[in-house]
Amino acid sequence: MKHLLRSIAIAAVTTTLLLAGFTFGFYGQAHAEKTYKFTMQNMFSLNHPITIAVEKMGKDIKAESNGQIDIQILPSGALVGGPNIFESVGNGAINMGTSCSCYHDGILPVAATAFALPGDPRGVDQIIDFIYKDEVLKFYRDAYAKVNVFYAAPMVMDGYTIVSKKPIQTWEDLKKLKVRASGTIAKTLQKMGIPTVFIPFSEIYVALSRGTIDAEISGNHAESFLAGTYEVAKYQTTPEISGAQNCEVIMNLDSWKELPDNLKAIFEKNLKSCSLQVAELFAAENKDVKAKMEAKGAQYTELSKDVMEKWLATAIAMWSEDLSKDPLSAQYIELVKKDLKSRGYDL
Repeated sequence: MKHLLRSIAIAAVTTTLLLAGFTFGFYGQAHAEKTYKFTMQNMFSLNHPITIAVEKMGKDIKAESNGQIDIQILPSGALVGGPNIFESVGNGAINMGTSCSCYHDGILPVAATAFALPGDPRGVDQIIDFIYKDEVLKFYRDAYAKVNVFYAAPMVMDGYTIVSKKPIQTWEDLKKLKVRASGTIAKTLQKMGIPTVFIPFSEIYVALSRGTIDAEISGNHAESFLAGTYEVAKYQTTPEISGAQNCEVIMNLDSWKELPDNLKAIFEKNLKSCSLQVAELFAAENKDVKAKMEAKGAQYTELSKDVMEKWLATAIAMWSEDLSKDPLSAQYIELVKKDLKSRGYDL
Protein backbone atom coordinates (compact mmCIF):
# COMPACT_ATOMS: atom_id res chain seq x y z
CA MET A 1 0.00 0.00 0.00
CA LYS A 2 2.86 2.38 0.90
CA HIS A 3 4.48 1.72 -2.46
CA LEU A 4 1.22 2.47 -4.24
CA LEU A 5 0.76 5.79 -2.38
CA ARG A 6 4.38 6.76 -3.11
CA SER A 7 3.86 6.01 -6.82
CA ILE A 8 0.69 8.09 -6.88
CA ALA A 9 2.49 10.99 -5.13
CA ILE A 10 5.42 10.87 -7.59
CA ALA A 11 3.01 10.79 -10.52
CA ALA A 12 1.13 13.81 -9.13
CA VAL A 13 4.35 15.81 -8.71
CA THR A 14 5.52 14.89 -12.19
CA THR A 15 2.18 15.94 -13.68
CA THR A 16 2.33 19.24 -11.81
CA LEU A 17 5.84 19.91 -13.08
CA LEU A 18 4.87 19.03 -16.64
CA LEU A 19 1.84 21.28 -16.49
CA ALA A 20 3.94 24.09 -15.04
CA GLY A 21 6.47 23.68 -17.84
CA PHE A 22 3.72 23.67 -20.44
CA THR A 23 2.16 26.78 -18.93
CA PHE A 24 5.51 28.58 -18.78
CA GLY A 25 6.28 27.62 -22.36
CA PHE A 26 2.88 28.75 -23.54
CA TYR A 27 3.22 32.04 -21.66
CA GLY A 28 6.70 32.62 -23.04
CA GLN A 29 5.49 31.99 -26.59
CA ALA A 30 2.49 34.25 -26.12
CA HIS A 31 4.70 36.97 -24.66
CA ALA A 32 7.16 36.72 -27.55
CA GLU A 33 4.37 37.11 -30.06
CA LYS A 34 2.68 40.08 -28.42
CA THR A 35 0.92 42.33 -30.93
CA TYR A 36 1.40 46.09 -30.78
CA LYS A 37 -1.50 48.07 -32.24
CA PHE A 38 -0.84 51.74 -32.96
CA THR A 39 -3.13 54.50 -34.17
CA MET A 40 -1.46 56.97 -36.53
CA GLN A 41 -3.08 60.29 -37.50
CA ASN A 42 -1.93 61.45 -40.94
CA MET A 43 -2.31 65.14 -41.78
CA PHE A 44 -1.78 64.97 -45.54
CA SER A 45 -4.24 64.49 -48.41
CA LEU A 46 -4.84 61.07 -49.98
CA ASN A 47 -2.71 61.85 -53.07
CA HIS A 48 0.20 63.41 -51.16
CA PRO A 49 3.58 61.63 -51.42
CA ILE A 50 3.84 61.40 -47.63
CA THR A 51 0.47 59.64 -47.46
CA ILE A 52 1.52 57.18 -50.16
CA ALA A 53 4.84 56.49 -48.42
CA VAL A 54 3.45 56.01 -44.89
CA GLU A 55 0.72 53.68 -46.16
CA LYS A 56 3.43 51.51 -47.71
CA MET A 57 5.50 51.74 -44.55
CA GLY A 58 2.59 50.50 -42.43
CA LYS A 59 2.06 47.48 -44.67
CA ASP A 60 5.78 46.66 -44.81
CA ILE A 61 6.21 46.88 -41.04
CA LYS A 62 3.22 44.60 -40.47
CA ALA A 63 4.55 42.04 -42.96
CA GLU A 64 8.15 42.08 -41.69
CA SER A 65 7.04 41.83 -38.06
CA ASN A 66 4.75 38.89 -38.90
CA GLY A 67 1.79 40.94 -37.75
CA GLN A 68 3.26 41.90 -34.38
CA ILE A 69 3.09 45.60 -35.31
CA ASP A 70 -0.25 46.76 -36.68
CA ILE A 71 -0.53 50.47 -37.53
CA GLN A 72 -3.95 51.93 -38.25
CA ILE A 73 -3.32 55.01 -40.40
CA LEU A 74 -6.20 57.49 -40.27
CA PRO A 75 -6.95 60.02 -43.04
CA SER A 76 -6.46 63.74 -42.52
CA GLY A 77 -8.71 65.18 -39.82
CA ALA A 78 -10.20 61.84 -38.73
CA LEU A 79 -9.35 62.29 -35.04
CA VAL A 80 -7.03 65.28 -34.73
CA GLY A 81 -6.33 68.32 -36.91
CA GLY A 82 -2.81 68.86 -38.26
CA PRO A 83 -1.75 71.57 -35.77
CA ASN A 84 -2.77 69.37 -32.81
CA ILE A 85 -1.11 66.09 -33.83
CA PHE A 86 2.19 66.80 -32.07
CA GLU A 87 0.59 67.52 -28.70
CA SER A 88 -1.79 64.56 -29.06
CA VAL A 89 1.11 62.20 -29.74
CA GLY A 90 3.05 63.58 -26.78
CA ASN A 91 0.21 63.10 -24.32
CA GLY A 92 -0.63 59.64 -25.68
CA ALA A 93 -4.06 60.44 -27.10
CA ILE A 94 -2.75 58.86 -30.32
CA ASN A 95 0.35 56.70 -30.77
CA MET A 96 1.76 58.15 -33.98
CA GLY A 97 1.33 60.94 -36.50
CA THR A 98 2.66 62.78 -39.48
CA SER A 99 3.20 66.44 -38.85
CA CYS A 100 5.11 69.54 -39.87
CA SER A 101 7.34 70.92 -37.17
CA CYS A 102 6.37 74.52 -37.96
CA TYR A 103 3.25 73.80 -35.88
CA HIS A 104 5.21 73.08 -32.69
CA ASP A 105 6.60 76.53 -31.91
CA GLY A 106 4.55 76.92 -28.74
CA ILE A 107 5.55 73.49 -27.42
CA LEU A 108 9.06 72.93 -28.78
CA PRO A 109 10.52 76.07 -30.45
CA VAL A 110 13.50 74.23 -31.95
CA ALA A 111 11.11 72.11 -34.04
CA ALA A 112 9.75 75.24 -35.73
CA THR A 113 13.28 76.59 -36.17
CA ALA A 114 14.32 73.41 -37.97
CA PHE A 115 11.39 73.50 -40.36
CA ALA A 116 12.15 75.13 -43.74
CA LEU A 117 14.80 77.36 -42.16
CA PRO A 118 14.76 80.61 -44.20
CA GLY A 119 18.13 81.29 -45.80
CA ASP A 120 19.22 77.64 -45.68
CA PRO A 121 20.60 76.87 -49.15
CA ARG A 122 20.53 73.06 -48.82
CA GLY A 123 18.18 70.95 -50.93
CA VAL A 124 16.22 67.81 -50.13
CA ASP A 125 19.03 65.26 -50.46
CA GLN A 126 21.44 67.30 -48.36
CA ILE A 127 18.87 67.88 -45.61
CA ILE A 128 18.06 64.16 -45.40
CA ASP A 129 21.78 63.35 -45.24
CA PHE A 130 22.21 66.00 -42.53
CA ILE A 131 19.36 64.75 -40.33
CA TYR A 132 20.54 61.14 -40.56
CA LYS A 133 24.02 62.00 -39.29
CA ASP A 134 24.37 60.36 -35.87
CA GLU A 135 25.01 63.65 -34.08
CA VAL A 136 22.02 65.40 -35.64
CA LEU A 137 19.52 62.55 -35.32
CA LYS A 138 20.48 62.19 -31.65
CA PHE A 139 19.92 65.93 -31.20
CA TYR A 140 16.44 65.70 -32.72
CA ARG A 141 15.49 62.69 -30.62
CA ASP A 142 16.82 64.15 -27.38
CA ALA A 143 14.95 67.41 -28.04
CA TYR A 144 11.64 65.72 -28.86
CA ALA A 145 11.98 63.36 -25.91
CA LYS A 146 11.64 66.39 -23.60
CA VAL A 147 7.94 66.49 -24.55
CA ASN A 148 7.49 62.68 -24.61
CA VAL A 149 7.72 62.43 -28.40
CA PHE A 150 9.97 60.07 -30.35
CA TYR A 151 11.30 61.72 -33.52
CA ALA A 152 10.87 58.78 -35.87
CA ALA A 153 11.88 60.03 -39.32
CA PRO A 154 12.17 63.15 -41.48
CA MET A 155 9.73 63.59 -44.37
CA VAL A 156 11.65 66.12 -46.48
CA MET A 157 10.39 67.98 -49.53
CA ASP A 158 11.32 71.06 -51.55
CA GLY A 159 11.19 74.46 -49.91
CA TYR A 160 8.42 77.03 -49.80
CA THR A 161 7.01 79.02 -52.68
CA ILE A 162 4.48 81.87 -52.54
CA VAL A 163 1.11 81.09 -54.13
CA SER A 164 -1.02 84.17 -54.74
CA LYS A 165 -4.12 85.53 -56.45
CA LYS A 166 -2.12 88.53 -57.72
CA PRO A 167 1.44 88.49 -59.11
CA ILE A 168 4.21 89.07 -56.55
CA GLN A 169 7.41 90.74 -57.71
CA THR A 170 8.47 92.77 -54.66
CA TRP A 171 7.98 92.49 -50.92
CA GLU A 172 5.89 95.67 -51.13
CA ASP A 173 3.44 93.73 -53.31
CA LEU A 174 3.08 91.18 -50.55
CA LYS A 175 2.40 93.84 -47.90
CA LYS A 176 -0.87 94.68 -49.66
CA LEU A 177 -2.18 91.12 -49.35
CA LYS A 178 -3.56 88.87 -46.59
CA VAL A 179 -0.83 86.22 -46.36
CA ARG A 180 -1.07 82.81 -44.74
CA ALA A 181 2.26 81.66 -43.31
CA SER A 182 3.62 79.79 -40.30
CA GLY A 183 6.77 79.09 -38.32
CA THR A 184 10.03 80.84 -39.16
CA ILE A 185 8.67 81.93 -42.55
CA ALA A 186 5.97 83.96 -40.80
CA LYS A 187 8.56 85.38 -38.41
CA THR A 188 10.80 86.46 -41.30
CA LEU A 189 7.89 88.13 -43.12
CA GLN A 190 6.84 89.94 -39.95
CA LYS A 191 10.43 91.13 -39.52
CA MET A 192 10.06 92.71 -42.97
CA GLY A 193 6.81 94.44 -42.01
CA ILE A 194 4.52 91.92 -43.74
CA PRO A 195 1.65 90.79 -41.45
CA THR A 196 0.62 87.15 -41.64
CA VAL A 197 -2.30 84.99 -40.55
CA PHE A 198 -2.38 81.29 -39.74
CA ILE A 199 -4.84 78.85 -41.31
CA PRO A 200 -4.44 75.04 -41.03
CA PHE A 201 -3.00 73.35 -44.10
CA SER A 202 -6.25 71.52 -44.91
CA GLU A 203 -8.23 74.78 -45.02
CA ILE A 204 -6.00 76.79 -47.36
CA TYR A 205 -7.84 75.99 -50.62
CA VAL A 206 -11.20 77.14 -49.23
CA ALA A 207 -9.64 80.26 -47.67
CA LEU A 208 -8.13 81.26 -51.03
CA SER A 209 -11.34 80.56 -52.95
CA ARG A 210 -13.42 82.64 -50.50
CA GLY A 211 -10.94 85.50 -50.36
CA THR A 212 -10.19 85.00 -46.68
CA ILE A 213 -6.53 85.15 -47.74
CA ASP A 214 -4.88 86.48 -50.91
CA ALA A 215 -1.65 84.50 -50.75
CA GLU A 216 -0.29 81.48 -48.96
CA ILE A 217 3.08 80.01 -48.11
CA SER A 218 2.65 76.38 -47.10
CA GLY A 219 4.52 74.18 -49.54
CA ASN A 220 6.31 73.75 -52.84
CA HIS A 221 5.05 73.80 -56.43
CA ALA A 222 4.26 70.09 -56.43
CA GLU A 223 2.14 70.52 -53.30
CA SER A 224 0.29 73.40 -54.93
CA PHE A 225 -0.50 71.12 -57.82
CA LEU A 226 -1.56 68.20 -55.62
CA ALA A 227 -3.73 70.45 -53.41
CA GLY A 228 -5.18 72.26 -56.43
CA THR A 229 -4.51 75.69 -54.93
CA TYR A 230 -3.35 76.94 -58.34
CA GLU A 231 -7.02 76.70 -59.40
CA VAL A 232 -7.93 79.58 -57.07
CA ALA A 233 -4.55 81.37 -56.88
CA LYS A 234 -2.74 80.99 -60.18
CA TYR A 235 0.53 82.82 -59.49
CA GLN A 236 3.52 80.71 -58.43
CA THR A 237 6.71 82.52 -57.39
CA THR A 238 10.26 81.37 -57.97
CA PRO A 239 12.83 80.80 -56.57
CA GLU A 240 11.98 78.99 -53.32
CA ILE A 241 12.17 81.22 -50.27
CA SER A 242 13.33 78.60 -47.78
CA GLY A 243 15.44 75.54 -47.34
CA ALA A 244 13.77 72.17 -47.73
CA GLN A 245 10.72 71.50 -45.55
CA ASN A 246 11.28 69.06 -42.70
CA CYS A 247 7.99 67.34 -42.03
CA GLU A 248 8.12 64.21 -39.92
CA VAL A 249 6.76 60.95 -38.59
CA ILE A 250 6.48 61.13 -34.82
CA MET A 251 5.56 58.59 -32.14
CA ASN A 252 4.58 58.68 -28.50
CA LEU A 253 7.80 58.01 -26.60
CA ASP A 254 6.17 55.53 -24.21
CA SER A 255 4.76 53.56 -27.17
CA TRP A 256 8.23 53.46 -28.74
CA LYS A 257 9.89 52.30 -25.51
CA GLU A 258 7.35 49.49 -25.19
CA LEU A 259 8.70 47.79 -28.32
CA PRO A 260 11.38 45.09 -27.99
CA ASP A 261 14.66 45.74 -29.78
CA ASN A 262 13.96 43.39 -32.71
CA LEU A 263 10.74 45.24 -33.53
CA LYS A 264 12.41 48.63 -33.10
CA ALA A 265 14.96 47.52 -35.71
CA ILE A 266 12.17 46.66 -38.17
CA PHE A 267 10.55 50.02 -37.46
CA GLU A 268 13.79 51.98 -37.94
CA LYS A 269 14.55 50.27 -41.24
CA ASN A 270 11.13 51.05 -42.69
CA LEU A 271 11.02 54.57 -41.31
CA LYS A 272 14.19 55.42 -43.21
CA SER A 273 12.86 53.73 -46.37
CA CYS A 274 9.70 55.81 -46.02
CA SER A 275 11.76 58.97 -45.69
CA LEU A 276 13.71 58.21 -48.86
CA GLN A 277 10.56 57.26 -50.76
CA VAL A 278 8.96 60.63 -49.99
CA ALA A 279 11.95 62.37 -51.58
CA GLU A 280 11.77 60.06 -54.61
CA LEU A 281 8.04 60.63 -55.10
CA PHE A 282 8.45 64.40 -54.98
CA ALA A 283 11.39 64.28 -57.39
CA ALA A 284 9.25 62.32 -59.86
CA GLU A 285 6.33 64.75 -59.46
CA ASN A 286 8.56 67.80 -59.88
CA LYS A 287 9.70 66.75 -63.35
CA ASP A 288 6.55 67.88 -65.08
CA VAL A 289 4.49 69.73 -62.46
CA LYS A 290 5.29 73.16 -63.96
CA ALA A 291 4.01 72.12 -67.39
CA LYS A 292 0.91 70.55 -65.83
CA MET A 293 0.00 73.70 -63.94
CA GLU A 294 0.79 76.09 -66.79
CA ALA A 295 -1.43 74.00 -69.07
CA LYS A 296 -4.27 74.71 -66.63
CA GLY A 297 -3.65 78.46 -66.40
CA ALA A 298 -1.07 78.83 -63.66
CA GLN A 299 1.61 81.47 -64.16
CA TYR A 300 5.16 81.49 -62.77
CA THR A 301 6.63 84.82 -61.66
CA GLU A 302 10.25 85.32 -60.64
CA LEU A 303 11.42 87.35 -57.66
CA SER A 304 14.35 89.53 -58.69
CA LYS A 305 17.87 89.12 -57.35
CA ASP A 306 17.70 92.24 -55.15
CA VAL A 307 14.35 91.10 -53.71
CA MET A 308 15.82 87.71 -52.80
CA GLU A 309 18.94 89.31 -51.33
CA LYS A 310 16.75 91.33 -48.95
CA TRP A 311 14.93 88.16 -47.95
CA LEU A 312 18.14 86.20 -47.36
CA ALA A 313 19.76 89.01 -45.37
CA THR A 314 16.71 89.28 -43.11
CA ALA A 315 16.44 85.51 -42.71
CA ILE A 316 20.08 84.82 -41.89
CA ALA A 317 20.22 87.73 -39.44
CA MET A 318 17.33 86.08 -37.61
CA TRP A 319 19.40 82.95 -37.00
CA SER A 320 21.43 84.75 -34.33
CA GLU A 321 19.20 87.72 -33.44
CA ASP A 322 15.91 85.90 -32.86
CA LEU A 323 15.96 82.14 -33.27
CA SER A 324 19.02 81.55 -31.11
CA LYS A 325 17.27 83.05 -28.08
CA ASP A 326 15.94 79.53 -27.57
CA PRO A 327 18.88 77.38 -26.30
CA LEU A 328 17.95 74.29 -28.33
CA SER A 329 17.44 76.39 -31.47
CA ALA A 330 20.87 77.90 -30.92
CA GLN A 331 22.36 74.39 -30.75
CA TYR A 332 20.51 73.39 -33.92
CA ILE A 333 21.75 76.43 -35.83
CA GLU A 334 25.32 75.60 -34.82
CA LEU A 335 24.81 72.11 -36.26
CA VAL A 336 23.49 73.70 -39.46
CA LYS A 337 26.47 76.04 -39.72
CA LYS A 338 28.88 73.15 -39.15
CA ASP A 339 27.19 71.16 -41.92
CA LEU A 340 27.10 74.12 -44.31
CA LYS A 341 30.82 74.68 -43.79
CA SER A 342 31.56 71.01 -44.49
CA ARG A 343 29.63 71.26 -47.76
CA GLY A 344 31.43 74.40 -48.90
CA TYR A 345 28.65 76.94 -48.37
CA ASP A 346 29.64 80.47 -47.37
CA LEU A 347 26.82 82.43 -45.71
